[in-house]
Amino acid sequence: MALLNLTAAAQAAGVNRSTVARALKNGRLSATNNEMGERCIDTAELMRVFGPLKADAQANAHPLSMQAIGVDALVEVLQKQLRHATEREQQGRERELRLLAMLEVEQAARRDMEQKLLSPPPPPRSTRLVILLIGLALSLLALFITQSAS
Repeated sequence: MALLNLTAAAQAAGVNRSTVARALKNGRLSATNNEMGERCIDTAELMRVFGPLKADAQANAHPLSMQAIGVDALVEVLQKQLRHATEREQQGRERELRLLAMLEVEQAARRDMEQKLLSPPPPPRSTRLVILLIGLALSLLALFITQSAS
């Protein structure tokens, strides 16, 4: 659809220029800026907010069509949008890789913890206990020998 400046948009909608400006200010109506920095309003946006456009005003309006905006400017805007979309996609991929790496680290830590919790503890290897048992066995043997000798 055609893009209109503020005055042409007001004429096309059949309202005062201040009404269009107020609708822009309070957010009911949206506009874009062209390469010259002028605010432009799409006719579809005007129809959404103000209803059907006036036929004679629409014919007398000076739309900022694609020839007025310039194909080069349009191509430049589209290239800029494509670059931004590519950057966002790359950032999303990098974030996904970081999250996958963090997930792998967490899973490895969980597996290690499960392994430690589920495996039985190793039996105690105390040489002191073995020495005490040998000493007890020798004491019992000596007691047995002394009792059998008497």
